[in-house]
Amino acid sequence: MATLGAITQLPQDFFLHAVTLAGAATEAPLSPEHAESDAAQIADASAGSALTPESVHEDHPGESGHTCVTCGVGTATSPFDSQTEQRLHFKSDWHRFNVKLRSVGRAAVDEAEFERLVSEKDEVSSISGSDTDSDDEPSSGGQVMTQKSSQLMFKNQEGKVFAVWRPVLISEQDSRSIPDVELLQRLITLTDSAQCWVVILSKGGHFSAAVFDLRPVPASQHSKANAPLFKELAHKSYHRYVVRAKAGGRQSAKDATGKSIKSAGAQIRRYNEAALDKEIKDTLASWQQLLARADRIFVQASVSNARPIYGGEDPALHRHDPRIRSIPFNTRRPTFSEAKRVLYTLLSVFEPSSHALQALADRSKAAVSKPPKPSLKKEDAVASVQPEPQPPKEPDPPLHEAAKAGDADKVKSLLEAGTNPCEADSRGKVPYDVAADKAVRDAFRRFMASQPDKWDYTLAGVPSPLTDQLESQQLAKQVICCSSPLCHAIVQVTVS
Repeated sequence: MATLGAITQLPQDFFLHAVTLAGAATEAPLSPEHAESDAAQIADASAGSALTPESVHEDHPGESGHTCVTCGVGTATSPFDSQTEQRLHFKSDWHRFNVKLRSVGRAAVDEAEFERLVSEKDEVSSISGSDTDSDDEPSSGGQVMTQKSSQLMFKNQEGKVFAVWRPVLISEQDSRSIPDVELLQRLITLTDSAQCWVVILSKGGHFSAAVFDLRPVPASQHSKANAPLFKELAHKSYHRYVVRAKAGGRQSAKDATGKSIKSAGAQIRRYNEAALDKEIKDTLASWQQLLARADRIFVQASVSNARPIYGGEDPALHRHDPRIRSIPFNTRRPTFSEAKRVLYTLLSVFEPSSHALQALADRSKAAVSKPPKPSLKKEDAVASVQPEPQPPKEPDPPLHEAAKAGDADKVKSLLEAGTNPCEADSRGKVPYDVAADKAVRDAFRRFMASQPDKWDYTLAGVPSPLTDQLESQQLAKQVICCSSPLCHAIVQVTVS
């Protein structure tokens, strides 16, 4: 993702007279005229950056069925030899790394490229463990951002296509279709007025929050790469041991299942969780004046980690506050350095990836080629929802009816009269499969013991014969069990 600069650093002329590309700014349905014109714009923007077979992931499963669409196994390469090999792949770091790449709209890498990235120790530092300590819960910054709505794409008067992060301009609560003029006004406002932004990160016992004062960079310093973009007004970071290593999940989540764990580690985690919640609430309460003047508040926290932020009798923040925005990309372990990195990323103006342009072009073309829905008259609409007549249900054979009703004596008499236990009903089930209770199943097994060669009992689904000797052994075991001291003790406790 090539960065063009920061929103507060680029000149206003860069944004003037820009227009949004179809489908990038809003989820509202596109008109064919709008989509057709913008499809041409997108095609021009993506010209010269055609997707290669390596970067496009074809979602066509292999013939064997043992595939991984995410990593291209079975589509770009040969499929797995067995289901066991497939399951082991789903637990590998290579698969998890590709899942993260696909979640942010990037192309998956092959196994050789992944091994190269691992050797460099940069790109894969947050696959599992060192940078996450995840609670394995979805993040909550108000609402979870979806991949297709995380970026806003524009085309300025010079024909340059650029993108910004959607939460910077649009709140999750704002579901209306926003005109281009209003979006551009919001964007230009960031370039010529001071802003106060807050970043709050909470994950796996780590918490970091910071308040930043954004000052537009003067025109004389636009060419300076080290021009300061913001000033830190306040920041706090905490870490508490609340997640058991390699187990995942907070202690409170395990306690909610009803299991009472009394180990020393569990007690420490409970204490630390309460202490961390108190520290977060106290910090946010002490920042009330700073939070009140904040223009945007970006939150990345799982459901359990968000409780001290939004919960309690007097919460510091309210979940439906329009200033609260989700962070639309993956974050690392919450630290002050990570909070600054998140702010730099949110302020960035970047060139959209070829995948994002291709997806946008496909959506525009689909809107153009989609035929209009035929209008139905009221009579036709009523007729179209009338249920089709169902064919009459075939009655069950007599042996099936007796087995369903739990009539063991009738089952016995029908079998002795020569009824075939291998005959299936209209659903393909044999009488033994629909037996209501053990007495009916024993009737089939007793008949199998008395007439072992009369029918193919494997086809009839009867597992084994029930002889008189086997019944006597089962009865003897029940008598021994009931006469044991343990059985008497259980009976006494139950009665008392």
